[in-house]
Amino acid sequence: MNFLACDGTWTVGAGGIACDGTMVTITSQEIAEELGSPALTFEETELLIDATLTLFAMVFGFLVIKKLL
Repeated sequence: MNFLACDGTWTVGAGGIACDGTMVTITSQEIAEELGSPALTFEETELLIDATLTLFAMVFGFLVIKKLL
């Protein structure tokens, strides 16, 4: 996947969004290399989803109990 980047600053005006510098395209691979962090593995994704669902269930349960009391 490619992304559009600006080596200057982005500005917003009446004409829309503009770049003060030069527009460049970068790939998602280049972004990952620059950040130094690889993409999530399948196992990490599953753990993140499980943790999110657990948090949602805990908050929902807390709100139900709070409403009952």
